[in-house]
Amino acid sequence: MEEWYKLDHAGKLFPAVAGRENSSTYRLSLMLTSPVNPSLLQRALDEVITRFPLLDVELRNGLFWKFLRERHTPLTVEPETAYPCAPVMLSEENGSLVKVLFYGNKISVEIFHALTDGGGALEFLKTLVYQYLFLRGENVEDKEGMILPPASFARYAEAQDSFKAHYSSVPSYTRRPEALQIPGTRFTPYGHHVVHGMIHASRLNAAAKQRGVTLTAYLTAILIMAVYAATMPFNNEKRPIVISMPVNLRKIFPSSSLRNFFAVINIGVEMNEGMAFERVLEVVHAQMKEKTTKPYLNQAMASSMKYEKNLLSRFTPLKLKDLAIRYGFDHYGEEAKTLTLTNLGRIDIPSSMAAHVEAMETTMYPTAKSPINCAVCSMNEVLTITFARNIVESDVIMHFFRQLASLSGLDLRIVSNDWGMGA
Repeated sequence: MEEWYKLDHAGKLFPAVAGRENSSTYRLSLMLTSPVNPSLLQRALDEVITRFPLLDVELRNGLFWKFLRERHTPLTVEPETAYPCAPVMLSEENGSLVKVLFYGNKISVEIFHALTDGGGALEFLKTLVYQYLFLRGENVEDKEGMILPPASFARYAEAQDSFKAHYSSVPSYTRRPEALQIPGTRFTPYGHHVVHGMIHASRLNAAAKQRGVTLTAYLTAILIMAVYAATMPFNNEKRPIVISMPVNLRKIFPSSSLRNFFAVINIGVEMNEGMAFERVLEVVHAQMKEKTTKPYLNQAMASSMKYEKNLLSRFTPLKLKDLAIRYGFDHYGEEAKTLTLTNLGRIDIPSSMAAHVEAMETTMYPTAKSPINCAVCSMNEVLTITFARNIVESDVIMHFFRQLASLSGLDLRIVSNDWGMGA
């Protein structure tokens, strides 16, 4: 019998808004200590994909909602050729919403956001790389915290729409003011330029703790200062600089779901000329403290869920629903933020596996109104800060890395792809 799945609450957004300048496809990568063997990687994928059936699906249209249906074409590994986070083919029959890519020492998975968030994708990538190392004959016997075959898919827990499981109706927010948008010139042909900055994780954490804040607050304040320095001449309307931040709800509400389960908080600062970093950090720290509490996140969930719970919305035909979702995303979501910063945090893997891994990267796709986005993760004491952009101008990124090096006093290693640099 053919398997099919409803889209989770957050997953319903992404098919409606996806396009060339909003691929809704993000990337997680592990850099190994030796070149990737493609045939062994394919064997590993064949063995682990059955443990993650929610990823081996295609997107189909229903009358009122899209849904996911089991694919019947094998998923194949591919050499990396396109720019990172390129769109998937949503309309293709048997079209995959997941790509498994290799390039040199790097194994990457690119996943359409309707399937899962970074938490779910991370479990898949860890399992895939573990199985690859095992097939290569490496001693990776410790398996603590890993999701491995032949254990079967825990359908009830892992396929749960945790938004619905934890939703409770509470008063929702008022509309946020329009945020500063970063101006720029789109790459021609269109693509994403990606730059990674690598820094010592524990030392950077210590620099943040010295100031009495979390690492995420520290990086957010530096990012706001960088945006201000790069855009000050263009911000005639004095709009706030707003960093949008996904929060993993699994850390607050009990859930083993491998689907989307996150809320988005917005951290905004109205900048004034001469505003010191210390003051920006103070504002960011206070807002993050308030907006990562359980009551606030519950309210964020309720605000998001109210449209889906609306009886009229539930029975609106799919085409009209998609138009309404796109309008809401564009005018209430994208216009309320300057850019997105997502932090997956410190990623732990078994020590025998870690011996074969140099570092990890996370890449967050840019959009039409957020032409630069940022993603952070750390593994093996290497913290990687990744910027993806679809515009030629790189001032925000240069200001960020200069200020980070200056404030922390730490060395940075910068690497990038060359998309658009020949233009």
